Amino acid sequence: MAFNPVRRVRERSFEVPVRAELDEVLRDLAGLAPSTTTPYLTVSLDWRPSGADPEYRAATQQFKRESARLHQQYWPRGGVYDSLGADILRIRSWLTNDVDPSTKGIFIVANHEEGVFETITLGMPLQNRIVAGPVPALLPLARLDEDYPTYAVLVADQQRARVSLITQEHRVEELELTSSDYPRKQQSGGWSQRRFQQRADERLWALARQIAAATDEYLDDQGVDMLIIAGDEVITGALEKVMPDTVRERVAATVRLDVNATIEEIIAATMPLARRDEARREQATVDTIADLAGQGGRVATGSDDVMDALSVGRVMKLVLLEDFHEDGWADFANGRYGVGLPNDVFDGWSGPFEAAPIIVEEEMVRLAIATGAEVDVIHTAVPVEAMDPESIPGDGEIPRSDAAMVLDRFGGVAAILRY
Repeated sequence: MAFNPVRRVRERSFEVPVRAELDEVLRDLAGLAPSTTTPYLTVSLDWRPSGADPEYRAATQQFKRESARLHQQYWPRGGVYDSLGADILRIRSWLTNDVDPSTKGIFIVANHEEGVFETITLGMPLQNRIVAGPVPALLPLARLDEDYPTYAVLVADQQRARVSLITQEHRVEELELTSSDYPRKQQSGGWSQRRFQQRADERLWALARQIAAATDEYLDDQGVDMLIIAGDEVITGALEKVMPDTVRERVAATVRLDVNATIEEIIAATMPLARRDEARREQATVDTIADLAGQGGRVATGSDDVMDALSVGRVMKLVLLEDFHEDGWADFANGRYGVGLPNDVFDGWSGPFEAAPIIVEEEMVRLAIATGAEVDVIHTAVPVEAMDPESIPGDGEIPRSDAAMVLDRFGGVAAILRY
């Protein structure tokens, strides 16, 4: 075919009040050196307005109460007390003066003595929580990054196509292709009508191939592996037939949507589909672990084995239930980690050590991120929208998901290993 059906290609970026590249932030925070002298203060907040007053946020009051209680635990004055006090004052000032009103969630890591003060504004709320420990407590941010991955939406008709990248309910990037108006219909009937229709069909297939190729390249450049296709039946049908396998394997769903839909309408229509696909991927991951464990494959299960694998960088993917919790210890200087009380573990072992108390799941997540492993936090409850209303128990308790029940058999945590 001698003509190009695409007249213009344009890429755009959008300023958004949220931190989009959470994987980079997580790697930086996981790489901070452990501090056993003054703790890192990690704060996560639900920053949505509370009640009728748009300026009132319950998170502010909860932070004041919880931070004051935590600070008081380290009285009388000393290095820990002073460092925490400086962090709390700085956080309160930042919350009062520097947060964009459209922010829905906040994540902060601070350690005054170590010169660390990292603030992340988010498009999704976090559970209100404040933790002090020798390393940042990254699980809430890692879970949000995994629950709301950046995904792409291709909205197209026979005149225009847009590939929008959606992060935390915000559009951050967009690729737009505008087609030419060839062939122009100048007369009707007989041979001219047949020729026009032939040219129109050729144009449609050429346009679909160009859109598919441009989408493939754009997704690769942006590192996005989830795509939702939307548009009229004619163009989506053509796209499904011509798209390369590298695009096809990323398609999570196809929906009908007008190409002139607003970005708010696009997000409202596609976000549930992206969440559904994420749940499907969770189930596939857990099924893989069950298969590998049954075959004696490269998998670790249970807290001790998973922690051992993480400490030497063997983990490719860490998988844990959202309600998994254990307390443990870390000897950061010697790279030793464990579950339970350090005195029990170190009984009979000679050598210098300085064991600090840790939250096991938090340290697992930090080690996974620091060593380049993926983190998959499995939801324990069946999504309400996926349930038959008649199957909901009378007491209102939501049953555990199939993925959660599989992982329960392995103590709530497992890892797929590199070797």
